Amino acid sequence: MGLDIAAYSHLNHIGRHEKDPTQNEGEPGGLDDWCHYDDHVQAYAYDTFPASFRGIPVLGTKTTHGAKLITGGCYEITTATKRHKFAAGSYGGYNAWRADLQQQFNPDLDPDGPFYELIWFADNEGCIGPEAARDLLADFERHAADYRSPEGWGEDGRYTNWTRAFSLAANGGLVRFH
Repeated sequence: MGLDIAAYSHLNHIGRHEKDPTQNEGEPGGLDDWCHYDDHVQAYAYDTFPASFRGIPVLGTKTTHGAKLITGGCYEITTATKRHKFAAGSYGGYNAWRADLQQQFNPDLDPDGPFYELIWFADNEGCIGPEAARDLLADFERHAADYRSPEGWGEDGRYTNWTRAFSLAANGGLVRFH
């Protein structure tokens, strides 16, 4: 089991998803269904990561399993949407990679420093918005020549995959962790 990433460009924000009137909240088709039945992308993140949510309108909050989420509503895939999906690795492997990225470029975890919106984000679920994606894309492009894959890992494509993901999301899209 590991972390999967889906990046999208050119999404259409439709706001709150209309609930199927035949369903109760929390049942399939209800407000908690995260828009899967309509092939929408639901924007949400833990409320402790507002910098990463930049570019997504906050439509409300929701508490689930004791965690508070900020929600941004549904996004519709358009004919212009491009997608990029990849496995970011096991949760432990992803966290080790992210810790290495922090050590190389933002050791003090400065909110104005490189890669902040990725380093200080959940490792399991949520969405990074287009404004944060633009900043992250700039960081990935600016530091590509200086990035060194951790010793013994070889080049596994992570840096390239993340660069592609933020390139898409910076164009009116999202990066979704799931």
